[in-house]
Parts: sequence; structure tokens; C-alpha cells
Amino acid sequence: MAYTLPRSLYNILEEALGSKEKAEKFAEAFEKAVEEIDKKAEKLIVEKKEILKIELKEELKNELVTRDLFEERFKVINERFNSIDEKFKAIDEKFKVIDERFKVVDERFKRLELKLNILIILVLLALTLFNPAFLSIIEKLLKL
Repeated sequence: MAYTLPRSLYNILEEALGSKEKAEKFAEAFEKAVEEIDKKAEKLIVEKKEILKIELKEELKNELVTRDLFEERFKVINERFNSIDEKFKAIDEKFKVIDERFKVVDERFKRLELKLNILIILVLLALTLFNPAFLSIIEKLLKL
């Protein structure tokens, strides 16, 4: 970007130096000096910008979670969930075994209940049939 002196400043230089040529030379030298300063400043700004960018990136990397660190921690958490899931599956298998045992016990209770009902019926029949009063009623009925 070229820098030029404002016309009013150029006129003041011309009056102060006394000639147009001297004012032009001074203005050109001044403009070149400003341009050089501007170029150096721009170069320094670019360098500073890169340095700040690198420093900021390093600082953010230390302060914030990086993708690699996030993925690493996510894998650890995922492994923990998988191990917990496996433990629940193992517990579920144990419950299935316990359920099967309870089914066997239920079947045994049902058989035992049936046998007990049959035994009660047999006892009632036996008590009824071997009761002397019942036998006398049967005898009277059969004699008729």
C-alpha cells in the first residue's frame, strides 16, 4: 500500500524548504520511509500472528480436551459399560438357572399336592368304610 502525503502537508514542506524539488525529494523519502516501516510492521504482525497462533493452539491443547484424548476416554468408558453388560448377562444367566430350579420345585409341589389329595380321599374312604355305624347302615340297605 503506497503512502502519499496530503496536499496541505506537501504545501507546508514546500514553504519550509523553499523549493518544490527539495519538498518533492523530502516527500518521496518520507513516503518511502513510511512504506518501509509499514512493510516491516506487516511482516512483524504476520510473524507475531503465527507465534500467537502456535502458542494459543498449544495452550488450548493443554486446557481443552483434544479429539484423541476424548476418544481414548470414550473407549475406556465404553469398555466399562461392556464389562458391566457382561456382568448383567452373567447375572441374567444365573437367574435363568434359578428360574428353572423354581419350575422343577413347582412341578414337585404340584405332584405332591395331587398325592396328598389322593391320600386324603383314601383316608376318608377308609374311615367311612371301616366305621361300624356306616357298616350297619349298609347292611340294612342290602337286606332290603
